[in-house]
Amino acid sequence: MSKTLEQTRILEFKKNLSNCVNVKCKTFYNKELILNYSPVKRKIGFIAYGKANIVKTDKDGNTTIMRDLKENDIFSNLFFQDTEDEISIISNEETEVIFIDYYTILKNCNKNCPFHNNLIITLFDLLIVDNKQQNEKIELLSKRSVEEKLLFFLKQRMNDKHIFKVTTSYKAIAEYLFVDRSNLMRELKRMEEKGLIERHEKMIKINA
Repeated sequence: MSKTLEQTRILEFKKNLSNCVNVKCKTFYNKELILNYSPVKRKIGFIAYGKANIVKTDKDGNTTIMRDLKENDIFSNLFFQDTEDEISIISNEETEVIFIDYYTILKNCNKNCPFHNNLIITLFDLLIVDNKQQNEKIELLSKRSVEEKLLFFLKQRMNDKHIFKVTTSYKAIAEYLFVDRSNLMRELKRMEEKGLIERHEKMIKINA
């Protein structure tokens, strides 16, 4: 897996997480607030299952999806930059989050268990994955045309058969790409007419 850690390693991480670290599991339902930015409260969250979005809201109430989160993704307000905009993490469906005690991670495990070192290493690797995803968003924003943004977005998420499954709303995709939904739909139609893509219900095949 190019952008995720090995599944067996993730399963081991989730299984043993509470052995030497204080954790709290909480389930959120669709459109519930999971976390918002705070320079004081330091939290690290791990998506056990479900989906969520990192959403930025400016002073005029305009919202932008900064990043989508899925199962096995990590997030933290430790890594949010200081901004006047409001940054929140909102669930996109039923989502279970494991909150990890930041200060416990920094301390030596009083149980002398071998898992603590592995925990730190795994968290570090998850942060590398997170950084790659952040770089992907930066590259996406560097694309000038809607077509370039769409093709980049689709190719990053297509399967081995060059098929992208639409699992969210087109409005959410448009917000992620920083375009209007109407522009997105027009561009999809135009790309289909050019033969760059094929659309079948909730599936998009990429030919480009």
